[in-house]
Amino acid sequence: MLDNVVRAGRALSVLLVAMLPGWLSPAAHAQSAARPTPTPAQAVPADLKDLRGEWNRAGAGFGCKVVPPRQLSQEQLLAVMARACQRLGPLVVGDGADTATAALGPPHRTLNQPQDKVAWVYFIGQREHYPYFVVTVAADKIVALQVTGDGTAPAPGYDFSHVGLGSTTDELVAVFGQPSHFEPSELKNVELWTYPPHPFSFELKGGRVISVRIRQP
Repeated sequence: MLDNVVRAGRALSVLLVAMLPGWLSPAAHAQSAARPTPTPAQAVPADLKDLRGEWNRAGAGFGCKVVPPRQLSQEQLLAVMARACQRLGPLVVGDGADTATAALGPPHRTLNQPQDKVAWVYFIGQREHYPYFVVTVAADKIVALQVTGDGTAPAPGYDFSHVGLGSTTDELVAVFGQPSHFEPSELKNVELWTYPPHPFSFELKGGRVISVRIRQP
């Protein structure tokens, strides 16, 4: 099973760019247009760090909707959006690697990856069984997050815009539409759905989602 972790790091390494222009309204959308200057994570107010964005199809591209509970400055809103739209499970792509160990403890497995990256593997539930959560780290930063299963059991709390392990093809299409690239995975009978230049991808087997991955732009 852990061979899949190494495989996923290769198969899903595509160029992805998050487009997050800021709006000042309480209900903000990150649309696929100009990319803002990144804002430090510490600019996010502490009570807003756990917000989750919701990606949806917006014309030919995507929007990520974030609804802060109060009015924010443009700088704060950009920072909140960048975090909320890059969250999977308890973690956020771009945060320090120490946030993973703080939330999940020491990794159950550690696998070296190309380009000086390392994959920290956390089993969700029973050790050495599906599902598992992979935190890819480089230079002490989280650069990718992936949850993987066998399509039969969900991973509560690890959904991505209401799509999670075990979601059907129709449920995936209802949120994200048909993929920009539709191709076989390196695994038998598995399809890889990608949406470049956006920072998410999915693998499906037998009409069910078996992995969700987001990565750094």
